This record gives sequence, structure tokens and C-alpha cells, in this order.
Amino acid sequence: MKNDSLAADQDRNDSIRSECRTLLSKVSHEIRNPVALINSFLQLLLSNHPELSDDCYYQKLLENMNTLKDLLDELTSYNHSNVLHTEEVNPYLLLQQITADAGTVLESRQISVELSKQSAIPRIQLDPLKFQQLCFNLIRNATEAMPDGGTIRIAVSFDGDNVILTFSDEGCGIPKEDLPTLFDPFVTHKKNGTGLGLAICREIVTAHHGTISVHSREGEGAHFTVCLPLVP
Repeated sequence: MKNDSLAADQDRNDSIRSECRTLLSKVSHEIRNPVALINSFLQLLLSNHPELSDDCYYQKLLENMNTLKDLLDELTSYNHSNVLHTEEVNPYLLLQQITADAGTVLESRQISVELSKQSAIPRIQLDPLKFQQLCFNLIRNATEAMPDGGTIRIAVSFDGDNVILTFSDEGCGIPKEDLPTLFDPFVTHKKNGTGLGLAICREIVTAHHGTISVHSREGEGAHFTVCLPLVP
């Protein structure tokens, strides 16, 4: 009976998520068209009045327009985060390229990215693009936690059943009261956050039949752990 109840709860949750995705897809589609038009008009306005490039109010318009476009892109990513195109790959090899690219970009911000392999890593079924999106989102999250620089440490290991990834930063940590809603969509504790970055991470991991969790204490940084099963 207990297993039947858990299965029914899971079905309801899946149904709710599916309905939410459908609604968000419709909303983002309807918003994207006028946003594209407004952006085009702003460009035409600047073309006809080049002096606007020095106008602080025009710059504020552009900043908010870019924020709106970023939000729409995040909505699209969230809606498609559970659609996978998997192939058999070695996650460590992907991580090597991801950390190399991230390290190059973050060097100017006094942030280094360190990758360590703690055991032999097998090939598993992954969507390479979604895996990269997952890792870059977690790296970005760690970067935002360290505005004054620091080190992002990524470790990968295999326990016989799961490939385990940990992403650790040297930031100020996450307040205890924020932890329960950290992966919820549209819940953000950042000034300019969309509340979708970590929600996308959870959707990608769940689509791979894995788990994602966080351990953090204020003043001690945050540690995100992703477990991806060898056999989905």
C-alpha cells in the first residue's frame, strides 16, 4: 500500500510538472513576440537618434530588455530540461573540457576551477549538452557566491552504482532558511536572479534518474552533490 501511495504521489507530481511546462511554454511564446518587436524598435530608435547611446534612461531600457530576454531563454531551458538525447559518454572527459573553458573565462574574476578524479570513472548514458548545461549552471552559481574571487572545486568519483559529482565554492554559504526552496522554480534569493538556474539543474538530473542535493553552512561555502546512476 505504501509503494502504491508513493507511486500515486509521483504520478500527480509528474502531471503537475507537465501542466506547468505547457503553461510556461504558452506564456513564454506569447511574450517572446512583443519582446522581439520592442527590441527591434529600440534598435531603430537608436539608429535614428544616435545621441540616445549616452542617455541613461535609454541604457536602463536596454538593460531591462536584456534581463527579459535572459528570463525567456531560461524559461525555454526549463521547459526543455527533461527532454534528453543520450549517448554513452565518460562524464570525466566532458568535465575536463567544461572546467578548462570555465577556468579561462573566470580567470579575469580571480576565480580558479579545480577538477579532481577520485576513482576510475565509467562511461554512462548522458545527454552531453544537458550535462554541460548542468555543470555550467552549478559553476555559475558558485561564481556568484564568490564576488571577491576564490576557488571552485569539482570532484568526480564512482561508488559502484553512481557517478558522483561535487561542486564546492568558498562563498559565505547559504542561509539555513533558504535551503528547503533552493531548487524550486521562480524562487530566488539573489538580487537579479530568475529562480530558474538551480530548478533547471534539478530537472536535468531528475531526467537522468539521478539526484541533486546541497550541504551548506553560513560562512563555510556550499557543496552541491549530483549522483548519476550507472544504469538508469
